[in-house]
Amino acid sequence: SPSCAWWAIRDTRTRRPESGNDRMADGNHKETMGTPGAGEEAGQRALALIGDRRTMVLSTSAADDPWAAPVYYVYSAPGFYFFSSPRARHIEQGLSGHRAAASIFVDSDHWEEIQGVQMAGVIKAVTQLAEQLKIGALFLWKFPFARPFLQGGPRQAEDPPKVGDKVEKGQVLALIE
Repeated sequence: SPSCAWWAIRDTRTRRPESGNDRMADGNHKETMGTPGAGEEAGQRALALIGDRRTMVLSTSAADDPWAAPVYYVYSAPGFYFFSSPRARHIEQGLSGHRAAASIFVDSDHWEEIQGVQMAGVIKAVTQLAEQLKIGALFLWKFPFARPFLQGGPRQAEDPPKVGDKVEKGQVLALIE
């Protein structure tokens, strides 16, 4: 299997950006994006926050062994896409546990200003070439510094890529089942 692949977290239930003023009387948060009856303003704020941020914290668990990992992501309906090694703990756990959660947030020195979007869903390998190319282009547009990693000089066919290696221009790495 390849050293790195494109992944998606899909089938998400997403919560709107939160702040100290978004709590209901019982202390719970009002759900929006992905929830019937979600407010348009809250959905727009969530999309703005998703577009402005670069990393999400991906949380997984398997056999009572929780794990959280920050990953660079791009959003394209219906999911959040990221690039990781199939042997990364968060991928192995996400695939074996069949569920994952993630949070995208803006931190602050004042609790009233904290904003975030929380979600839960499933992690799936991106195996369709057209989807890989679309997500790869979005990823390089958002993260131009990743170009040397994703598009590098020639490599030997017998040497599988490793995290941090460069791959041939136009090569898309994916987990093939």
